[in-house]
Amino acid sequence: ECGHVAPWVLGGGGFFLQALAAWAQSGEIKPTPWVQNPVARHIACPVAANKPTVCTLYGAEDGNLPLEFRINSLPKEGVLYETSGVFRMFGSDPKHTPDPIGPHLLPFLITDPLHRIVYVPPYNQWPPEGAWSSFTYVVQLNLTSFYGAGLPSAATATTTIGPISEPGLVVFTNPEGSIAASSFDLEAGGDGWSISGNLADLDATDGGLKHHAFAWGALNRYVYGTDEVQFLDFGSAMDRSKWYFEAPESSFTGTSMAAAYGGTMRFTVRSLYGNFTELNAPLDWVTIECAACDSGSGARMVRFADDYLRWDGSERTVELRLSPVEGWMRDPLNSALDFTYASECEMAAILSNVSRVAILGDFTRSGEGVAIDNVAIFQPPPSKQPMYRLSARRVAHAEDIIQISCGQRVAEMPSEGC
Repeated sequence: ECGHVAPWVLGGGGFFLQALAAWAQSGEIKPTPWVQNPVARHIACPVAANKPTVCTLYGAEDGNLPLEFRINSLPKEGVLYETSGVFRMFGSDPKHTPDPIGPHLLPFLITDPLHRIVYVPPYNQWPPEGAWSSFTYVVQLNLTSFYGAGLPSAATATTTIGPISEPGLVVFTNPEGSIAASSFDLEAGGDGWSISGNLADLDATDGGLKHHAFAWGALNRYVYGTDEVQFLDFGSAMDRSKWYFEAPESSFTGTSMAAAYGGTMRFTVRSLYGNFTELNAPLDWVTIECAACDSGSGARMVRFADDYLRWDGSERTVELRLSPVEGWMRDPLNSALDFTYASECEMAAILSNVSRVAILGDFTRSGEGVAIDNVAIFQPPPSKQPMYRLSARRVAHAEDIIQISCGQRVAEMPSEGC
């Protein structure tokens, strides 16, 4: 902090040293500053194989002042281009310029007046189950457009001054709009999934996860787990240790999930056996965590099974919206406190840096076998894509800050913002 002390503070001499000593004794950790205005919106764009796809970037400024858009990073897979002159004028092919945007050009100023870029996926590759790739961009006040010829000089007119937004994330999903998915189609693989909490297979790296390469109803090549050892509480007759399907970190975690807010999570589930008249409680069916939230203390949201979301062991395709209207609960991570309904910004913060996705398998108090298939997280429709900053996770513990920033910056159509 000393390298950023204002000159007038240094001029105070002894006052500065006393203030520094007081700060050191208090142990205060100053929050990392972030920019609330302007805002670069998180975007998800579906992309088909071998098809140059136009994606429009969006930014917002409280005073509706003109903004300029700059690409901060490039996708790891595929290539980014500027839109061509003929596409800007007539909307016809070729959509993009001959030369791609290279790393030596970053941060790259987008010159398309509608803030569009063109993404070309890797040539002759099948679409992935999840996203192709992603990149980040920022927005900034465009003084050239705002002042026009009134600027003092040409040098000043080409320089943008003002706060730079927090990075907006652009995720290029597959043609179905999937950000992350597992279909378990490989003959002898679980696609990186594992089982946690299964007492019978504690030493196995996959926790006892098994893969079946045949069709069974709506399940076609699926994974399953079985509960052969129970650890019951004799007072409540409930399982003291439950087992879960754990999603792979390679595809279901990270910042790409920021573009999933307002979208859906879908999976098919079916029991192999078990007495589904005697259920555990509570049934935390789906859990999504962010280990980096709350200054590293973590945050977790849970969708419990309830009167509106039931399962009796029969085959069912579950579809959960990643929005507060679905009834997600925030875990206080303290057994003395009650769960509360997760707010828009709490969910946005957790999805901004997901570290764990888990699906409950241990529904019954006795032994059971449960199979899942076609697990996927989809982007929301364009009209439902919200506006919130990627760094929301930094202040996920400050309720007053969250609500203020949420009320100012989250914009979800038609009327589900904060």
